[in-house]
Amino acid sequence: MKRLILLATSVLLSACQTAYVGNENSPYYTIPVGSTLTLNQNAVIPPNLAGFLLQNGQIQTQYQINQYYPYCKFEVLKIRDDPQPIQADTFSIVKVVQQIDHSVDAGQTKLAGLSIGIGIGISNGGSSVQTYATRLNLRSEKQPEVFRLSCGLWDYPEKGKHLTINEIRKALGNVFTLQLASGK
Repeated sequence: MKRLILLATSVLLSACQTAYVGNENSPYYTIPVGSTLTLNQNAVIPPNLAGFLLQNGQIQTQYQINQYYPYCKFEVLKIRDDPQPIQADTFSIVKVVQQIDHSVDAGQTKLAGLSIGIGIGISNGGSSVQTYATRLNLRSEKQPEVFRLSCGLWDYPEKGKHLTINEIRKALGNVFTLQLASGK
């Protein structure tokens, strides 16, 4: 009898489940591997930098970025003394990682000196602020020097969250098109 009740309960519970297809407005839904990122226009990485920054659909300098709002950094493998042209291209997303750190830093003074774990901070006099970063490792046969797109924002540990797909798209604007892998 117990087995029959257990079986009936299992069937009823499984009937209530639906397949999760993802919510682009949720910080818990990550970009699926196999998605693509298309650079819609030619761009130039300035001399002595490994990439360029975007916020609100505009390519910005490090001094124009407000790191408390969503922004992205498009990166190449090597820093060069000369400008590095990047051609309009479609890049495959081969790896996606979400981290909490300072690696999407726009180059400005950091407020947090050292952070340990999530929510515990040891700082140099400022508040404990962390970067909620989403890293997309990119691959292109035409431009193998292109490495990654990192998107994130600074926030306090008690209220911070990773960017949603739609927030990333807003930061990229019309400069890039993010196409999720089919069926996701």
